[in-house]
Amino acid sequence: MHKPGFVLHFQIFTGNVDIEHFISTIVESKIRVMHKVLLISHDEKLLLTLQSILKLAGYEVMPVQEGHAGIQQALAFQPQVVICHLRMPVIDGFGVLHAFRKDNFLSTIPFIIYHEQWDSAAFRKAMNLGADDFLVSPFDNEELLGLVSNRIQKQEQLRKAYSHQHKENMSAEIAIKMLIKNRNSIRLAAYETVYKQGGTPRDLYYIKSGKVKTVKSHPDGKELVIGLYRGKDFFGYMALLEETPYLATAITMEETELIVIPKEDAEQLLDNSPEIARRLLVMMAHNLTEKEERLVSLAYNSLRNKVATALIHLRNKYQGDKSVPFKISIPRDELASIAGTATESLIRTLHDFKEEELIDITKGKIQLVNEKTLEQIAHQAIR
Repeated sequence: MHKPGFVLHFQIFTGNVDIEHFISTIVESKIRVMHKVLLISHDEKLLLTLQSILKLAGYEVMPVQEGHAGIQQALAFQPQVVICHLRMPVIDGFGVLHAFRKDNFLSTIPFIIYHEQWDSAAFRKAMNLGADDFLVSPFDNEELLGLVSNRIQKQEQLRKAYSHQHKENMSAEIAIKMLIKNRNSIRLAAYETVYKQGGTPRDLYYIKSGKVKTVKSHPDGKELVIGLYRGKDFFGYMALLEETPYLATAITMEETELIVIPKEDAEQLLDNSPEIARRLLVMMAHNLTEKEERLVSLAYNSLRNKVATALIHLRNKYQGDKSVPFKISIPRDELASIAGTATESLIRTLHDFKEEELIDITKGKIQLVNEKTLEQIAHQAIR
């Protein structure tokens, strides 16, 4: 007997046989877990056709005749691929796809939409909703099996990449915990200076809690926020690595607790911990890209673009619970320096956004109401 969920391959032979070739064939055709395919369609004939082809190819198949039942069955069956009929009563394929993409567990399952004929509008809508492929009738066995196999292979590659990245992240987290363990921390109130522009770097900073901004000052008194940092971020590393004076002033945005790591310890850490070195390099690359985009925005974009971009930037950096609208309490002059505009102009634009119901302002706290439109305004910026 063999375990449920596994396929055993047998080979019967007579006469002269290349034993070495036979053994290598058996070894290469390893016992594999059966992949599961969920079929959702009200068309019994279609279900039978798909089921027959897939079962002959060694897949475990679950046919379901209605969209809501398909969603529920997916949670129990846990398929590797879903093939869903577009035109169905009650809830169509788009509705099922939308439900899958909203669910944390189901959202990663490859989803193939089936339609009786080619329809470019339906294809675009399916892709926009997050479909992975589009199967059109008539199709042959090879096309169907190739489609399913490719989706499973790509999903497995993504899982392996994610697993590798997860292990690296875990290694970095462990290294960071060892780094900050038993080190003294400092607590700073809001708007205290951590280091000043032009100063000599002597330490690497790690934010245990709170928020920090880096501000570039101009001789005429104007200030521009060039960096935003939050809990578990390092900062001050660029000047430390380049052995140059600080190019900006670091200021706390709220009550903040920092771990201060002396330069010598930081250098030893980077030599001995490739995980943290890699993490800092990723942060540096991300920050450089972010700064380049903001410089282009400041030079060419409209006032609305700048303010919308600043609000989306703050959301991306500081939003905690993504299931609730983003809110932030921030002084208007500080928001203006992030957007790269005058405070008066910023206030007028915020008023316009409120009138357009893009944001709400209550007791000075800004809440993003229509994030999609704000993102569109930000993305209209010249890049």
